[in-house]
Amino acid sequence: MKTTQDIDTLINRFKKKDKVALAKLITIIENEPDKAHEIFQHFEGISHDSYIVGITGSPGVGKSTLTSEISKKLLEEGKSVGIICVDPTSPFSGGAFLGDRVRMTDISLHPNVFLRSLASRGYKGGISRAVFDISLLYEAYGMDLIIIETVGVGQAEFDIYNLAYSVVVILVPGYGDAIQMQKAGIIEIGDIYDINKKDLGGEDIAVQIEMMLDDSTFQSGWRPPVSMTNAISGEGVEDLVQNIMDHKEHLELSESIDEKKKNRFRYKIKELVYSKIDKIISESFLNEKEINEIIKHALGDGKFKIYRAIHNKFEDVNFEIKKR
Repeated sequence: MKTTQDIDTLINRFKKKDKVALAKLITIIENEPDKAHEIFQHFEGISHDSYIVGITGSPGVGKSTLTSEISKKLLEEGKSVGIICVDPTSPFSGGAFLGDRVRMTDISLHPNVFLRSLASRGYKGGISRAVFDISLLYEAYGMDLIIIETVGVGQAEFDIYNLAYSVVVILVPGYGDAIQMQKAGIIEIGDIYDINKKDLGGEDIAVQIEMMLDDSTFQSGWRPPVSMTNAISGEGVEDLVQNIMDHKEHLELSESIDEKKKNRFRYKIKELVYSKIDKIISESFLNEKEINEIIKHALGDGKFKIYRAIHNKFEDVNFEIKKR
């Protein structure tokens, strides 16, 4: 457990651009979320905004390699980049597999890059609960751009849409036609579409997406562009980066960026409320001892009584609330 004095020391080092302090503050926020307010109160006078890009797509489409190549282009332009990679969770340790670090070794030591791999820890939506908090730390640190790479999403996992300003959906040849891509559940959220591994083909997929976009109406005035890349060779990455910058300019000129920011904060506020309620329920409504007692009876002849046990518990709590 970190004391207030420890946090104050880390904050002072953080403000001097100490990456070790940044790493330690991320660890505290990831493992002890209740300390977030204690940390962020030190940054309330900072007005710096980073631009946030989400990289999403099914597992195996090359998100990590493409994230690395995008970062290289941004670094060449003199920008600083904070990367958040959400890895699958180890079933034993609960930690991240750190597969992204293997693919990003050539940029991870660059002075203008900070890379953090996170375990999803079963969190729904292809991300991790701490992603928003870490992105705030990156903003306080002064990063120009933040790239959030999801764990690899499927149907109904759209949390990246609520956390990023530009969402890049990565697709690859061999995943089927446009209808199958729609079934995958991520085709609707893209601001930019990219067909990676273009050395394997993909022109037919690009055409299908273009046709799908032709039949769509875009109230924002932005028609998602479709690019093709080979992340291994770097081919097409410059065009993809330009598409991201064009979308950023569109949001800023149309003032749509404000709605994106509102949506992002609304998402986090609700998540904070839900986590507080969950904690209250866990501590007051039904604690671990009571759960174990219900389980004990269920293992006997009471497996059909668990519904009644929870119902009765809720009725008791509801009665107490009404009495007050």
